[in-house]
Amino acid sequence: MSENGPVFWLGPPAPRAFSIFTRVLQVVTLILVAVWVLHDLGGVAFSPKRINLLVNDTGVIFNWHPLLMTLAFPVLMGEAVIAYRAPVASNLDRGQRKLLHALLQIIAVVAALLGVIAAFQSHNLKKPLPIPNLYSAHSYLGIFTLILLGLQAILGFTAFLYPTFSKSNREALAPWHTFLGRATFIMGLATMAVGIQEKTQFVAAAKKLAGAGLYSSALRLPATIEIFLALVGMAVLYHHVPGPSTRREADTLLPDVLQDA
Repeated sequence: MSENGPVFWLGPPAPRAFSIFTRVLQVVTLILVAVWVLHDLGGVAFSPKRINLLVNDTGVIFNWHPLLMTLAFPVLMGEAVIAYRAPVASNLDRGQRKLLHALLQIIAVVAALLGVIAAFQSHNLKKPLPIPNLYSAHSYLGIFTLILLGLQAILGFTAFLYPTFSKSNREALAPWHTFLGRATFIMGLATMAVGIQEKTQFVAAAKKLAGAGLYSSALRLPATIEIFLALVGMAVLYHHVPGPSTRREADTLLPDVLQDA
């Protein structure tokens, strides 16, 4: 294949420039969420804003939730999904890539759990009445996604990082681990999109936005964020498109997972 052909420039496999572009998308997504939170949603804090003796504003606690979830899924989980095929440092050996993959997953789990805690705290501390927990589609999708993320972390730790299974069992589990990893990543992005849409509805109702107000940054910025979530998902998954080879994907993937396991 000529170096001037489409495979050289676009892949698959994804060229280095495309991996850099993917990381730019991840960082821009995080920046957009930060701007939305700080500019339109009132910023962040670790305690409620007191309005009067009987009323407070816990939105500043809740606002940690979108920030931490963006860090957890588009950034850290996205990086973990491409850690074997396109690590941030291309000279890493397979053992180092495995450790990087595990570290990214662990930090993603911690960030996601902190994000959930922020949401629950903002609901429970609200005055004059607490806000109910776990009542929306976003809540249910979020819990389901977190369960998948936790199971993935346990499976990866026990089967591949510090293996307790035989090699034959690891070979059988590897395709499941890779599939569930990508599925969890996509579930995280989808859950974020549902949550952002839910939040924009709350914002529009609270600010009584109508007419030209519907085109304010409070609503247009989250719409832009959702587009970037889709772009991040597509860019990350493109790294797993098989190249123009007669080898099955599993033949090249399993050594990545099982090497030195």
